[in-house]
Amino acid sequence: MISRLFVDPVVTVTATDAMWSGELHPEEAACIPRALAKRRREFTAGRLCARAALEKLGVHDFPLVVGKQRVPVWPAGVVGSISHCEGYCGVAVAPRGEVLGIGLDAERADPLESELLARICSGLEIERNARLPAGRGAPDPGKLTFCAKEAFYKCYYPLTGTFLGFKDVEVELDPGQSRFQARLCRPETPSVCGVRELEGRLAWSDELVFAGVTLRKPG
Repeated sequence: MISRLFVDPVVTVTATDAMWSGELHPEEAACIPRALAKRRREFTAGRLCARAALEKLGVHDFPLVVGKQRVPVWPAGVVGSISHCEGYCGVAVAPRGEVLGIGLDAERADPLESELLARICSGLEIERNARLPAGRGAPDPGKLTFCAKEAFYKCYYPLTGTFLGFKDVEVELDPGQSRFQARLCRPETPSVCGVRELEGRLAWSDELVFAGVTLRKPG
C-alpha cells in the first residue's frame, strides 16, 4: 500500500513476517545493546526491510547504523525513511539527486483521543477536519493529520537538524484525493532546501493509515 504514496524513482518495501526476527549486521546490533524485545523486533524489521529496499537500488549488504538524534545513516547517494507501528514496518528509499528527501509514516487507524488531538492539531485544523465529508471507511481525520505531520518531519529533520513541534506544521487534508498539504506555519522556522510547503499522499486500510512526502530538487 505504501507504493501509492510515491512515484519513481522512490522504491518502497514492506517488511515480511520473517524480517521481524531476522539477523542484524554486527554494527546494527551494536546500536541497540540493551533494547527490550519489542524494540529489538521493530529495529530488526526496519533494518532488514531497508536492506531489501537498498538492494533494489543496487546497494548490497549495507549496515544501516544509527546516527545523531537516532536518525539512520543511509549510504552516500541515497535518501530514505523507515516507519513502524504495532504489527507493521515499511521503508522508502531513492537515489539522491532529483529527490532530496523522503518522509514515510505508518500508524494504527484508531482515532486520536481528545487530549492528544488538542496537542497535535491547531484549532483551525480541527475546524477544517470537522467539515470534511465522512466517507464510508474514511479514517479519523485527526489520525491522518498526525500521520501527515510525522511524514513531513521525517523528511524535514534529516535535512535541517531542526526540531519541530506539532503545531509548527499546518496540514490541510484532502482525503477524497488521498492527498494533503503540509506547510511550515512560523516564519522563524527554517525552510527545507528553500521549500516551506510539501504536498503529500495518503493511504489507508481498516487497520492502518499511511502518509508520504517527497522533496524534489527545486526547478
